[in-house]
Amino acid sequence: MRLDTKEKGTWKKEQGEWPVRKLIETKDLRWLHVSGIQEQDYQFLHTSFKFHTLDYEDIRGQTHLAKVDTYKHYLFFVFHIPTYHEHNRTVGRKELYIFLADKQIVTVTHAPMTEVDDFIARLERNSRFRASQFSKGAAFVMYQILMEAFRQGRQIISQMAQEVGRLEEAINLDHGKSITVELGHARRNVLYLRHLIDPQRNIIASLMHIQRPFIPETVFVYFDDLQDDLDTVWLTADNLKLLLDGLFDVNEALLSHRTNEVITILTIMSASLMVPTFIAGFYGMNVPWLPFAQSAPAVSLLYVATFFLMLMAVVWIIKRPRQ
Repeated sequence: MRLDTKEKGTWKKEQGEWPVRKLIETKDLRWLHVSGIQEQDYQFLHTSFKFHTLDYEDIRGQTHLAKVDTYKHYLFFVFHIPTYHEHNRTVGRKELYIFLADKQIVTVTHAPMTEVDDFIARLERNSRFRASQFSKGAAFVMYQILMEAFRQGRQIISQMAQEVGRLEEAINLDHGKSITVELGHARRNVLYLRHLIDPQRNIIASLMHIQRPFIPETVFVYFDDLQDDLDTVWLTADNLKLLLDGLFDVNEALLSHRTNEVITILTIMSASLMVPTFIAGFYGMNVPWLPFAQSAPAVSLLYVATFFLMLMAVVWIIKRPRQ
């Protein structure tokens, strides 16, 4: 399952387009990275490696499940890397597929992944850095790739914590529709990030129980460090979820209180018009025996007095101290 190096010259698209394939190699290790995989790349992988057909089907289908498949000579990983879309302020994901074998590693993505591309650029620029990383084996290089890939996840959770803090302060000043929409948006992002990170934690934990010659025990401490980072992100997201649930309850209580106040005022206004309407109904029947029925000024004065009494009652109810 060795890489055929005779096709090195075909590992870039035409000039002006971003690279499709990158090969970085030393005497200790080879790393092939395929970014933005296309049909010709599948054919290249088929002819260059003896990976299982089901692995390629997982890549084609962009599986929604993060997982690790174990084979005799290699391991196949599907990682979901959290990303943040600035244009709509939502958390999304990118798939990172990794084939880990003895002295070689193959990574595949459907779209360019900035963190991985930057790591490759560092390896290409600095031969000493490249030698120091590759000399520790394929498993260690995979750890470094994952640390770079999940870096944005740590940035996202930090950004979310700041957003929840801002909403916590804003809810005291405004509990209208906009705050409710922002709370729902923030909760969606937190829940989706928890959904992404949790399976990745399980994959890293299971990796430390897989026995293969190309996964020495010396790298377990590094993967344990990666798992600690993922645990921190997951626990922070879980705490933010609880905080957002509490803010939702507070916001709903404030909205309910505001609705009750509006209904109270409308009820008072309706009740205040009942007496004038009642009097107008009687005097509108032209019954001669009603008091002051023949005196228009007296009836008008009665209307005015009743109106002001009702107005004073409304003002008193509105201004009264609330418990």
